[in-house]
Amino acid sequence: MKRYAEKGFCTVLLLLCMLSAALYRPVTANAKDAADKTVYAAFGDSIAAGYGLDGYSHKQTSAPPDSYQGLLGSFLQTSSANYAVSGSDSSDCIKLLNAGTADADLKKADLITLSIGSNDLLLPFIEIVMDYFEIDPDSIDASSSADGFEMPKIDLSDFMQYYQKSEALIAELSDHPVLHKQAAAFPKKLENILSILHQKAPNAEIYVTNIYNPFIDIPVIGALAENYISEINQAFSSRSEDYTLIDVYTPFSRSELTNIHFDMKKPADINLDPHPSIKGHKTIADLLISALQKAHAPKAAALRSVKSDSRHKLTASVKLPDGCDGYQILYSAAKKGSYKVLAAASKKTYTTNSAKLKSGKTYYIKVRSVKTIKGVDYYGKAGAAKKILIK
Repeated sequence: MKRYAEKGFCTVLLLLCMLSAALYRPVTANAKDAADKTVYAAFGDSIAAGYGLDGYSHKQTSAPPDSYQGLLGSFLQTSSANYAVSGSDSSDCIKLLNAGTADADLKKADLITLSIGSNDLLLPFIEIVMDYFEIDPDSIDASSSADGFEMPKIDLSDFMQYYQKSEALIAELSDHPVLHKQAAAFPKKLENILSILHQKAPNAEIYVTNIYNPFIDIPVIGALAENYISEINQAFSSRSEDYTLIDVYTPFSRSELTNIHFDMKKPADINLDPHPSIKGHKTIADLLISALQKAHAPKAAALRSVKSDSRHKLTASVKLPDGCDGYQILYSAAKKGSYKVLAAASKKTYTTNSAKLKSGKTYYIKVRSVKTIKGVDYYGKAGAAKKILIK
């Protein structure tokens, strides 16, 4: 099955997308040292591995800087332990976890990300199509390599032959028992993966991404993929106590966050790489970072009073919540304007003669609590602003 994915993926997708477009009839519709740093381990497939990005290699031990792994590692001020493997499905992930190669990192892991499931559908899908057209993967002149994703050349002289069979194939794919079976089997496999992770990484927080549809804007194929992706996504829950769900399906359904470009009027520009673009990886990283900030944010600090006198430009009295390491003083010249950091403090009373505050000018002051975990600052919600005229 992996052989189909490696040699025939681009070719089959290009062929099927062209056939689908030909058949389509549009419907008009109106840290200080290693011990102080977060231990982060990443598992999954080519999406998690950063396939196709600058710096990607199938032999890599760490993901490319622009991948969501790299971006999240940068936020955490650490390097990820990369166990994501291009072409992996959920069964491969289980084998990897049971092999023990990640045990040392899992034992001390603070954070785990998991992106798996796409290949549970994609690999059998490609196999079905190639078997249907009786395409030998060894006969495909594909220029894609293990370290990149380039469009192959296909013999368009056979296009009409494929076209005549494609309508029946598309009807078959719309309700295919093998693909339904794959989607139905995934929940137990995901449960198995999570069980192993919790056993081997008892102290880790686990963040899991669901599956997006990279072909959403391609006629026919997008709708076909949507049927099975909807089925497999039922395995993920936003209410699970075992992990935090990162919903990538929603943003990827309304934004151009993959490398896909399909326009029959511009065949030279066709790109069927379903992996996230640099923008797509940043979107995933931002979702993960937002989830981490929400999970670790301290309760809000309260600004009790603020005054200005002849001795100090500003004196603030702050009520701090339990568990925070301090707070930031924020200031703005307008109540609903952009707030900047004036200073960081930890004592309940803060005084300053900062040159940032101009005498005779009115400012609005807020405070927000800060909690530092292994060198990373997490912020509570900023409280209500208080108005002050600087003496």
